[in-house]
Amino acid sequence: MSAKENSLYRVIENHPADSRVKICEDGVFQTLSSRMGTGGGNVPLLIESHPQDGRCRIVDDGQTNQPLSANMMHDPINGGLVMDAVVRRLTPLECERLQGYPDHWTDIGEWTDSKGKKHKDADSPRYKALGNSIALPFWEWMAKRMVSHLDTEQPTMASLFDGIGGFPLVYSRAGCKPIWASEIEEFPIAVTKIHFPDITA
Repeated sequence: MSAKENSLYRVIENHPADSRVKICEDGVFQTLSSRMGTGGGNVPLLIESHPQDGRCRIVDDGQTNQPLSANMMHDPINGGLVMDAVVRRLTPLECERLQGYPDHWTDIGEWTDSKGKKHKDADSPRYKALGNSIALPFWEWMAKRMVSHLDTEQPTMASLFDGIGGFPLVYSRAGCKPIWASEIEEFPIAVTKIHFPDITA
């Protein structure tokens, strides 16, 4: 088993107002918020520990991490705070996974807004958009049950306050055809247009 496969993670409570970080006492991960990536330390944090050598390391952004668990801080081998630890931010990819989106859903590279202005690839709009977004697992469950009661062969849907296309995604998986979306923020509009090029936005 590789070090990566045998690593564990601890969720950290981030308190930017007074520069504190601590291990979550209740094991519950904080909610992703629209403030993420906007400065002031408003990003959830993780410690990655390796029980085989008792140290903690940072994972390269391009690598895949194991799923997060609320019980990781209570394991008998690695319970408690590990010394010589390094605290790091969650990556946008990990935030996508926490919200239930496919990997790299918000990774659209350079993009152009509705006024023709070009924007460079950056993590900040991805953090903000994911923090503002819905968490997909519940809504996918809800969408499938709602669509099952429709008596039309090809139901359609429209998404108000669309964000990054979460509702079109779950309803298309449930059998609906997304035809219209409305959103005011430029980056989420760009994300939705990439994944749903035929939608009217």
